[in-house]
Amino acid sequence: MPTPLTDLVLRLGSITGLSQADMNSDVSLANSMARPGTIAFLVDSYGYRVIQYVKNISNSAYAMGELVSKVANTAVNNQTGTVATSATTTGLTADDHIGRLVYVLDNGTTAGAAPEGETTVCAGNTATRITFDPKMDLSAALASGDDLVLISNWQSTDSADGDLAHNVLGVVLGNGGFADNNMGWVQKEGYCPNVDYLSGAITAGDPVVADVAQVGAFGTDGQELWVGVALAGISADQAADIGPVNLKIFTCAGPGTAP
Repeated sequence: MPTPLTDLVLRLGSITGLSQADMNSDVSLANSMARPGTIAFLVDSYGYRVIQYVKNISNSAYAMGELVSKVANTAVNNQTGTVATSATTTGLTADDHIGRLVYVLDNGTTAGAAPEGETTVCAGNTATRITFDPKMDLSAALASGDDLVLISNWQSTDSADGDLAHNVLGVVLGNGGFADNNMGWVQKEGYCPNVDYLSGAITAGDPVVADVAQVGAFGTDGQELWVGVALAGISADQAADIGPVNLKIFTCAGPGTAP
């Protein structure tokens, strides 16, 4: 006969080998300590956490406790390339778009024809060229005049007032933050003891929303903007604009307003 059920956890093991040094890392993409975009689950003295490894392309360094979001989608209108392996445009910042999804929004010559509607991944970019992942070329060559969209996943910038929760990546964990163009860990879910917040009173148990590189009181904002819950009251006259938040970004509500 099998042994009767005595526990709800069996053969417990860790699914991550991350250390304190990893949490505080600040390295370039080329020297990254994990696959960019990696999600990890861990537990420490503050409880469980869900974290993600992201790249800073904000043009400034991040500090511990800052809130960061995905970079807004970038329209690439009227690209001029004529191959299935890359797109040609102008005005890009070299290497900023690595890892972003490349979606063919519009075939400018034959409406609806391939590769319209297809998605690949940016393997590298210069100011003028977007090179696609060699294992996912488009099914047909682009034509001059086709329109693309670069969609962010783990490319980050400072959060802003009004950011939808599903676009917010998390709170910077490293005690030294991490520099522009470098990789670092942010927290998406669980208790975070010191989150930067917009000066002003926040009531314990109330939702918090994204503001400029920080969280703020939700006021009348709908659930589509909520990024967490204040774990305690935060005073308007507090000298240090930080407070404990139960982050809810990994399991946030959808972009629609409440019914």
